[in-house]
Amino acid sequence: MHDTDSKPVHFLYNFDFVFFADNLEDSFPYWDTRTLLQASIFPEVGLHFYGQNLRVGGYYIMNMGDKLPQNGGLSLYYDTKYKNFSGYFGIFPRKHWIGMYPNLYYRKDFLLQNPMTNGILLQYASTKKDFTAEFIFDWYGGNLQKRIDEFLVSSFIQQSFWNKNLFIGGSFLLYHTKNDEILNPNSVKPDVWLLDRLYYNVFMGVDLQKQIMPYMDSMNLSFGMLGSVERKRRHSSGLDPFANHLGLELNLKMQYKGFGIDNSLYYGQRQMQYFREYGESLYWGLPFYQAKLYDRVEIYWEHKNVYSTARLSFIFHFADTQIANSQMLTITLDTQKLLHKFMQHAH
Repeated sequence: MHDTDSKPVHFLYNFDFVFFADNLEDSFPYWDTRTLLQASIFPEVGLHFYGQNLRVGGYYIMNMGDKLPQNGGLSLYYDTKYKNFSGYFGIFPRKHWIGMYPNLYYRKDFLLQNPMTNGILLQYASTKKDFTAEFIFDWYGGNLQKRIDEFLVSSFIQQSFWNKNLFIGGSFLLYHTKNDEILNPNSVKPDVWLLDRLYYNVFMGVDLQKQIMPYMDSMNLSFGMLGSVERKRRHSSGLDPFANHLGLELNLKMQYKGFGIDNSLYYGQRQMQYFREYGESLYWGLPFYQAKLYDRVEIYWEHKNVYSTARLSFIFHFADTQIANSQMLTITLDTQKLLHKFMQHAH
């Protein structure tokens, strides 16, 4: 999207593309096996005026072999920046998020198939980029006539020290689901009317690439606490007891000349209390967190430039005694960055 302040008022245009392939095997009983092969486009037009943007567009996701879009929707939003603050309001792409969230919160295929946020996004980034924070309110579902509402509230914060060699941070995610139809899938007389789920993550880590290993593309190690709290509310008996789940997670990310390893090791109590009851309709993270011991190992090759990224991954999921695997290919083209680079060269 052409977005430069060299002209205080000008038109915006954007046409992003995403190709996604994922083949998951040997994941039962934690998760059903499946093969996804999808292409998506994100056309957008708008108006830039004095540091503000008003945009309208949509997205279309096609499963390979289908004749009609598997999923589609509208984007319509206003965004503005003032000094170190940014704000987005309306229906806008998740690509504007800056927080790094655990796989317990969201898995990659979910974010690609549900690319929009409905609500508010507020962000702050210090001038030196050593402190970042964001707040998200997403009203992703609801029906006013049926008194149904489904929304999430999420936040991320990270502070870096000593030339960004050391960092600490945290995040949380709260799901509020008030929907009798979803919460009582096989019941003639609905009893559960509300389910609240809170996820949280506190971490600290070191970035070894900047000072110790400058020849690496990236090299960082982090350690943190990962937990959740879930509770149902029933018409018959009121509040259920809180279901608390807590564990520890160790993350290692290293990349050299495009080749990398991304490893996360979780040990603790089983997460996703009601996954066997509701499945992916409510749980948007990796279902392997139902295991007490879960190690995700991703071995990949990535080609990246200013406006595009291509990544081929071989992923192994070691969940207790189960070993699942997937092969994943993602290609993204961000024409906003492409056109911005072109206009810079033109000037």
